[in-house]
Amino acid sequence: MKKETDRVKLYRVERFTGEQLAGLPDSLCRYAQAIGGLPKHHYEVFEKRGWLLPFLFTYDDLLWGRWTYWPDILLKGTIAGSGPIPQIQWTDTWSHPAQSTKKMLSSCLKHHEANIENFADWLLWGLAASEEALQISEQLNEYYYRSFDLFLLLDNPTDYLSGILCEQTGKGYKAGLGYYPTPFHLTCMMVKMVSEGVPEEMKRQTVNDPCVGCGAMLLPASNYYLRGSGMDISSIAIKLCKIQMYFYAPWIAIPGQVKGFDEQEPIPLIVNSDSGIGQLAFNFKM
Repeated sequence: MKKETDRVKLYRVERFTGEQLAGLPDSLCRYAQAIGGLPKHHYEVFEKRGWLLPFLFTYDDLLWGRWTYWPDILLKGTIAGSGPIPQIQWTDTWSHPAQSTKKMLSSCLKHHEANIENFADWLLWGLAASEEALQISEQLNEYYYRSFDLFLLLDNPTDYLSGILCEQTGKGYKAGLGYYPTPFHLTCMMVKMVSEGVPEEMKRQTVNDPCVGCGAMLLPASNYYLRGSGMDISSIAIKLCKIQMYFYAPWIAIPGQVKGFDEQEPIPLIVNSDSGIGQLAFNFKM
């Protein structure tokens, strides 16, 4: 009973209208037509590349509207007249909803066959962000299918996968050694400090993070800029960054061929070595 009560509090369905909730099944089915319908069983995940997208689009329609905003721009081929960027209200990483969501992600990796690599590949397949067929057992796929909760991630947005990568590295995942992400509340503050311009002008600019990690800088930057890129030496960090862009920043996940951007050098997030305050130093170098 307590678990059920906690679940009700976590989802807070009372904030949605009856009409919104009643429309969810129709929305899911409509979006799922492109993949021949939603998976009826967990084993159909192997056959349905992109099976998570109907859930992503439906939940985003309910919460943020970004996966409606960006496809409209892609269809028009220009950001001109696109209106304000839909804003995401980032969740405090230490809040109860965020900690519950992180616990859900951590539980996904408790299966004896699970690791951060095959979990990332499973998510990328579900988001149609990879063409490589899944190379995991039916048992592990079923475990991921039953454990993963996309709604919690979208409803309580923050940089979860940086924390999960650090957590797995602490448990012996060697490919993550040396990965020390900037705390998300700091990246939000840093981006906000340098994004005080005119919104219509900023969204035409391009931001670049040369040490992107899992995307802790690009995520808050997506509230201001409609084009961004990043690079990193860590292949797993790049995978996780791509996943988080699909969750929260579709214009970075799928940039497409869109006109209307200022053709100038990207604004790089770099460490300012002259500031004398160590790793917290930064600037947007114009």
